[in-house]
Amino acid sequence: MMLAFENENPPAFGSVHHLTVACYFLQHPAGYADAALNLWHQAVVDGLDGRATTQELQRRAGRAFAGSVRVRDATAVPRPWWPTSWPLTVHDVLTPGETIDAPTYVQRAAAWAESVRKTLDAAAMRVPTAHDARTRRPG
Repeated sequence: MMLAFENENPPAFGSVHHLTVACYFLQHPAGYADAALNLWHQAVVDGLDGRATTQELQRRAGRAFAGSVRVRDATAVPRPWWPTSWPLTVHDVLTPGETIDAPTYVQRAAAWAESVRKTLDAAAMRVPTAHDARTRRPG
């Protein structure tokens, strides 16, 4: 549904396609290599912050997954800390049968991406590090 909307609305495709694809996969991580999840997370961050163009993000992905390096990993499972609940999902951007204009779609997609970014960043902040384990005092 989103791909059809983006195909029919080229300004929306050019503006946020990299965000919508990355967000969808970040919210459905099973079967994807950690390197792919890291790349998509960084693409969301850099895309939202204006640090990378769509073309640069495509080049990064091409370099990261050239040759025998694969995005899919049939044995991959999400990291234990990976969120399973998300404040916004694809359904908050576009729902079946809904008619919206391209600027509204772009705004919603950007809000979804920001939500994914914040959710992943908050989850990652709660992950204990090796340093935490070494410096934790016995109770």
